[in-house]
Amino acid sequence: MTTPPITLKNPLGCAAVEALQTARWECAELLSRRPALLAADLLRAHATELATSPVASDQVLSLALEMAARNLEAGSAPVDEAGLFLAADSDGAAEARERLRSLVLQQPPAPNSIDVVGELERRLADRRLTPVALSRRLAAEASLQQALWDDPRIPAANSVRLAMLRSIPKLAQRAADLGGDPRRACRNATPYVGTSWRRTVVGAPRAKSSTASSPLRWSSQKTGWLLLIGLLVVALIATAMPIGMASPY
Repeated sequence: MTTPPITLKNPLGCAAVEALQTARWECAELLSRRPALLAADLLRAHATELATSPVASDQVLSLALEMAARNLEAGSAPVDEAGLFLAADSDGAAEARERLRSLVLQQPPAPNSIDVVGELERRLADRRLTPVALSRRLAAEASLQQALWDDPRIPAANSVRLAMLRSIPKLAQRAADLGGDPRRACRNATPYVGTSWRRTVVGAPRAKSSTASSPLRWSSQKTGWLLLIGLLVVALIATAMPIGMASPY
């Protein structure tokens, strides 16, 4: 099954299309060996499992599977062309987002949350993406996380939303490492990057060794230049003196 890649231009729309295609394939596979109502239960169980994931595309797929389960229970086509289920916010969405932000930011970080960057790279490994292509995909995933972490339409709990929020700078950092200047990526490291990780990437601070930062070294170099200049002056004076005056004796 091929799916369109999530892109920076429209990460939410691409994720919705990808989720609908995946849901359509999963429904067809279940209905080939299960009755409709049992297939609906299995789809809903998978949707509930995906709702615990801090990966934004999993949250979108959870919505698509839940929609398919409802359609099966109603006796209609499990996945129709309702690809606009994430196209526009509902009335009062801005206020709902604001309330969610306040609640999410009060959550303590989960000690065993999923490494979103590592999980996405693992999933994309079989696509054999070049570093630049992987960088673009991870940047698009960061945009998708940004668009959905406070979206009231996804079923994520507040602790999951916090993990989504905290993954955004990490995904952006990894995308910069793969497709940009590594030194700039290190300089732009976010507060979420741990000190030990940053020390590994950037390296331990080097001892100051430049001439301007070492007074002793500068002093010795200055003395050497003064001695050289003095010797040149003496040589020039000796060359310019008359032969008869070369010695007073």
